[in-house]
Amino acid sequence: MRKIQSVLAILLFSFAAWGQDSADTYIPSFFPPDYQQIQKDCSGKQGARFYSKLAQRFENMDTTLDIKDLHTFYYGQAYLDGYFPYGDPGGFDQIRDILNKEEEPTIQDSRTIVKLANAAIARCPAEPRAYYYKFIGQSIACEHFGGDTNELEKTRAQFQVLFQTIMSTGNGLSPELAIHVVSTSHEYMVMNMYGFHPNMQALMNIDGHSYDMFTVEPNEYDVDTLYFNIDCIVGSWDKLFPKIKEKEEGPVTSIDLKLGTKFVLEMKKAKRKNSKFMLVKEEQIGDTLVAKLDSLFLESVPENQIVGYFCPMRLYEGDESVFNCLVFRSNCDKGLYYDTFISRDGKQFNATSNVGMPRGTMMNEMWHDDAQYLRISNLRTKE
Repeated sequence: MRKIQSVLAILLFSFAAWGQDSADTYIPSFFPPDYQQIQKDCSGKQGARFYSKLAQRFENMDTTLDIKDLHTFYYGQAYLDGYFPYGDPGGFDQIRDILNKEEEPTIQDSRTIVKLANAAIARCPAEPRAYYYKFIGQSIACEHFGGDTNELEKTRAQFQVLFQTIMSTGNGLSPELAIHVVSTSHEYMVMNMYGFHPNMQALMNIDGHSYDMFTVEPNEYDVDTLYFNIDCIVGSWDKLFPKIKEKEEGPVTSIDLKLGTKFVLEMKKAKRKNSKFMLVKEEQIGDTLVAKLDSLFLESVPENQIVGYFCPMRLYEGDESVFNCLVFRSNCDKGLYYDTFISRDGKQFNATSNVGMPRGTMMNEMWHDDAQYLRISNLRTKE
């Protein structure tokens, strides 16, 4: 089955040349999505109806769809209810399990893959991976069991149009030419299509825009760095990870954080037995930090405040290992106690064994890449 996947990948992606040198590409130049107009078109109940009609035109392979329509179709999903930029619409794990079997594929394998892919398309009609998996399922049927080649070619065309829609926004060689995506999985999809193997990832904020920057292993294109614009994804964080507050601008007992965040807590009513905390600042940090007191915590910390980082970190300069760390610098007389929960997808959180820190200036908790999201709960100053 792995051999089949490799052959299909070649068939699917032979059309895609790096950059804009391909003579047969239908996109004349790179240009970013018009997010302001797309949001206006796709927001609310009226926008949902508009998007539904656009999805139907795409399903019918309407040849009057232009690149602006396709931008609205792909990027418009970020403004619909239920948008979630992590993971998949469902069923992809089952498809991968089928594709990873050592046995030869069966007609039932083909039907199951197509059924799961169609269900994903029904939930998210602009999900390119769903068309990719559907194409694989149909290819199994056509190669071994006399399937419908017309449907196969339609699915191939739908995937190619979505993939080129993403690639119309840039080649990723600089922040100005970043590739715009609405899902983190689409970053890896693009890299896989061109055979890029990422070494390191960093979240960056440049001129008010958010980027995922990847360094990649040596490749035939001589590309060493790729930039993806993730404004849609970062714009969804307020909805995905709302700060849990007891009242507006009041004390917090729990906060949810995305990897790459610096935050400041301020202790209120410090003389009380169990003080309350205010979340007074939260900002994104794009760099991989070094967890050393003399290089990481250069700023002074005001009295009764705690500065926290949930970021990728190296333990010392030059260290090749990177951990996802929670680090505090405290200028409070009391200790800080809390419960931590970590998650890879922002949905399912698992409790850790950490219970906070006693009175002091610094502490460090480290996880591997399973800690992409962090929930700090039950903030308190006593055990």
